[in-house]
Amino acid sequence: MSNSLRLQRQQVPTLMEHPTMKGVLRVTCRMVKVMTSGRTDLDEYFRLSGVFESEKLNHTPLLIFITSEYTVTVPIIEKPSDLILYPDDTPVMGQLRGEWHSDFFQFNVRDYRQFFENRMGPLKSAKNMIRVGGPQGGYRHLSYEYVDQNGSTVHSSTHIKSQAESLEAFFAASQIPVLVQKAH
Repeated sequence: MSNSLRLQRQQVPTLMEHPTMKGVLRVTCRMVKVMTSGRTDLDEYFRLSGVFESEKLNHTPLLIFITSEYTVTVPIIEKPSDLILYPDDTPVMGQLRGEWHSDFFQFNVRDYRQFFENRMGPLKSAKNMIRVGGPQGGYRHLSYEYVDQNGSTVHSSTHIKSQAESLEAFFAASQIPVLVQKAH
C-alpha cells in the first residue's frame, strides 16, 4: 500500500440569492475533500509509536487536515493532547519510524479519543489524589492510586508538571477531587 494524500473536488450544488435578480439563482461551488492513504492498523501504531506517551513530538509530529470551502489547512501538531481540540471527523496522519523504513498511518480524531478513553478508563477509579506544592507554591508531585484492568491496586505518581496538569484536567472532567497540600 502506498502512502499518499489525494485531494478530491466535489460538485456541491448551493442556492444563493442574487442581489440584482428576484428569486434564487442556482450556483455550483466546489468543495475540497481530503482523502488520506496509509496504514490503518491503529492498535499497532498507538502501541508501538509511543506518540501518545510524549508531551511533545519533535521528530514525528502529527498532521491534521482542516478543510474549508476552497482550501485545506495542514497544521503540524506537536502536542498529541491538542488533538482533542478538533472535531471527531478531522483526518490525521502519523508516522511510525522504523529501522529500515517509515510507515504512515491514517486515522481521525475520533480514533484518538477512543484510544485515550480506553487508556485513561482505569483512572476513573482513582482515589487519594494528592498534589504537593512547594513552600512557595511551586509544583512538587502528584500521587494517586487506581484499580487497573486486572483488578490490582496501582499506586502511582508523577514529578513532571505537564503530566500532572493533564491528569488533573482528566480528574476534574471525571469529577474526582484532588487534594492540594504544601510540602513542609
